[in-house]
Amino acid sequence: MTVLTRRALNRALLHRQLLLRRWKLTPAKAIERVVALQAQATNPPYFALWTRLDGFRREQLSRLLTDRRVARLALMRGTLHLATADDCLALRPVLQPVLDAAFPRSVYARATEGLDLDEVAKAARELIEAEPLTNADLGRALAERWPGRDV
Repeated sequence: MTVLTRRALNRALLHRQLLLRRWKLTPAKAIERVVALQAQATNPPYFALWTRLDGFRREQLSRLLTDRRVARLALMRGTLHLATADDCLALRPVLQPVLDAAFPRSVYARATEGLDLDEVAKAARELIEAEPLTNADLGRALAERWPGRDV
């Protein structure tokens, strides 16, 4: 069995994460290759792709978002990440039991207490299927249906 040196292991990690050099990949292919990019705030995915890709332009990622080819979703430790739509569809069912178990301890548990969460999810789904929305816009739209609740 080959044992990697610390340097070789470091180089392999940087290569796998597309950080060893700039790559000639589309933003969608790069996101798919690393599975997801940290996206708790809106700017980090842009910086992450600019760092990794030769010739990256912010409009490329913005277009992927508005065309719904990439999306933000809660992944590791409930942190928001940006992944391709196909990867979102594959990852979400795997992570849903963990998210369900963590929900009672989340900031949303008290705000949604007494509400039918399936009904809230259905309403949210209908809203975002009609048009892309930020979390703030989605919250305002849901608040119209459930006034006084921070859903």
